[in-house]
Amino acid sequence: MTVSVHYHLNMTNPKLRTLQEYRAYLHDEISTIDNPEAGFFGPGSMAWRLNREVVLALVVLRALLMQVAHPKVAQAIADHSDFRRRPYSRALATLRAQQTIVFGTCDQAAQALIRIYSRHTQVVGEGEVGYYEANDPELLFWVYATLIDSMLYAYRTFLPNLTISEWTVFYEEGKYFAQLIGIPSELVPLDLAAFEGWMANQLSGTEIHVTKDAVEIAHSLLGLPLRLAWPLTSLLAAGSLPKELRAGFGLPWTAMRGRIYASVAALLRAAFRWLPGFLHIPPVYYMALWRVGRSK
Repeated sequence: MTVSVHYHLNMTNPKLRTLQEYRAYLHDEISTIDNPEAGFFGPGSMAWRLNREVVLALVVLRALLMQVAHPKVAQAIADHSDFRRRPYSRALATLRAQQTIVFGTCDQAAQALIRIYSRHTQVVGEGEVGYYEANDPELLFWVYATLIDSMLYAYRTFLPNLTISEWTVFYEEGKYFAQLIGIPSELVPLDLAAFEGWMANQLSGTEIHVTKDAVEIAHSLLGLPLRLAWPLTSLLAAGSLPKELRAGFGLPWTAMRGRIYASVAALLRAAFRWLPGFLHIPPVYYMALWRVGRSK
């Protein structure tokens, strides 16, 4: 069943919403969805098609390191998480939440979104980077932007690239995802070209830079999924990160490492075309399809 994707990008007030206001917004949004069992996007969406690939796990570390390259994000994590004892908990929680928001029912997605928003209301503080709060729309947009940018990178590097029209649809759906997580529409660049220009400006500017907190957080993550994997994850992080951030995190990069990385990427692209679906699509996707089929 193909489910149309809704775009209600009409939020114009950038003021931070209370948890009650945010919950009411999601409740109202669900009321506009034709089949809430199919979720906010549905099986006919690019969101389902693109997020179902397990190869995206290769850019999770990239997205997380890009996120903490924003000094306020790094400060918030350093002040309000136990990443030193449980370095992977945030990464796993982020993955689970994203999967639920994309593939879950509207109620499941809303519950995940409300949990995130509720936790973020407690992440407020001040440090060397100044005042921060996790639900600040501009910080939320940076986190969102790293996810979009990493998705683009994954499909241009490890997976068969999309057509311009497919990327256009994906980006339009991304605008809706941004609204769902609390980002005002006026913060989101109008189209993909504008977004990529914005990202390039951010990476070449002064706001995004690697702090001591960011380096400590990054080193705690480089052992994903096992400490023994450090050499591999270090190569993956160094190869996938924008060059502007690679040196800041102290990740070594040589011509030889570059050739190895490019060879692995080419091998994955070639293998993808021949692998059966069950080897590169996780069960959560098939379970969501089954659930939507039952709801017809």
